[in-house]
Amino acid sequence: MSREQAPNSRPIDNHETLLDYFRQGEKPRARRAIGTETEKFVIRRSGGQMLSFEESGGFGDLFQALTKRFDWEPTPPDQGHVVALVGESGAVTLEPGGQLELSGALCKTVFETAREFDTHTEELKAVADDDLAFVIWGMNPCVSLDDVPWMPKSRYQIMRDYLPTRGDLAHWMMKTTCTIQANFDFSSEEDAVDMVHTGVLASPVVGALFANSPIREGEPTGYQSYRNYIWTRTDPDRTGVPSFMYRQDWGYQDYLEYVLNVPMFFIQRGGNYIDMAGYSFTDFMANGYEGLQATMGDFQLHLTTVFPDIRLKQFVEVRSADGGPREAVLALPALWKGLLYDEAAREAVKDLFYPLVEVDHRALTEICYVDGIHGQSKYGPVHELAANIVEIADAGLSRLASEEGHPSETGFLAPLQERLDEKRSWADLLLSDFHEVNGDLSALADRWKL
Repeated sequence: MSREQAPNSRPIDNHETLLDYFRQGEKPRARRAIGTETEKFVIRRSGGQMLSFEESGGFGDLFQALTKRFDWEPTPPDQGHVVALVGESGAVTLEPGGQLELSGALCKTVFETAREFDTHTEELKAVADDDLAFVIWGMNPCVSLDDVPWMPKSRYQIMRDYLPTRGDLAHWMMKTTCTIQANFDFSSEEDAVDMVHTGVLASPVVGALFANSPIREGEPTGYQSYRNYIWTRTDPDRTGVPSFMYRQDWGYQDYLEYVLNVPMFFIQRGGNYIDMAGYSFTDFMANGYEGLQATMGDFQLHLTTVFPDIRLKQFVEVRSADGGPREAVLALPALWKGLLYDEAAREAVKDLFYPLVEVDHRALTEICYVDGIHGQSKYGPVHELAANIVEIADAGLSRLASEEGHPSETGFLAPLQERLDEKRSWADLLLSDFHEVNGDLSALADRWKL
């Protein structure tokens, strides 16, 4: 989920105003950067409970300690609770089930991302009591929904009521999953479209490479990435891949029409959320709502509630990876940088799926979240596709290092190559550890903690 944003009260004059929002995100190549978002579970090792907000040593105390000892500032309280922090290095926020997210600062290279993530981890350990373990998986393997406390954020109260009307696993997505996401700049409308299209093609294979959610409620699911499967049963209006993204002749207008057709969750006025779940943003712009008129802040907020596999805002956001250990956290932005910031790499990705047939690619998506790198597809073994994706990214990173004048970031791809060489995904490793500790969450957390 996205961090809170300062409201923009500018009225929406017409669709051109909305299209200008995307145009304002365009940056020259020299200013391109990477933003990485990482979620983690916080587990009490003594009993295997998920950390709550209100308990002694809970998130409320953690956030207070971070502001006292380090360079973080609290955001305005949400119903009396400080639920997010901001600083020069990004933001620290809470997902609905207490997944602790670092929304990182813009970094030129993954070397900076590594320093940022390590500093964040060190700060958390410095203020947390010894009983807490910070762990990153794609899905918490042992808990039931009732085991996970809701975080006191008013936007989540609206989502928790609405989403189950659209998908039967929506609360599982909200409370028990973690992801690694990365954000990338574009220089023009054509560049944005090409990046999104390339991202759509590579996304299922990236999901297979990072699969790490094979267990639900203490039982193996038969899925390498049950998290990605959960998203298919969350809300069909706002998830997956819109068909137009399989073309290369679309533009901002197409994405805008898609977004405006996704039902709303809420708007914000005076720091309070107003429930508009299911309401049409198009109708809101045309007719208002109970005397309120649509603003650019409402549009920006609405953009954060649309969850396609590849999301367009004033940057391109890639969303298919399960959460994983530190090496996965750093491999993800490196892989996507090599694929998206190098034009030759983009063309090589397209060649892997040529001629592109939408139905075949959608079938690949299902194969990848079920079988991961062990799957067989119309494009060949997923293991071979994944090896090709890593090779393309490696070459792209090498060319970018030469162009940008910094050491190559290809070393961050080594953990992916290791998984492929061993033919053992992170999901396979997690399953093995899970059986070795007889499904004990505390023991499993000790093996995977940061």
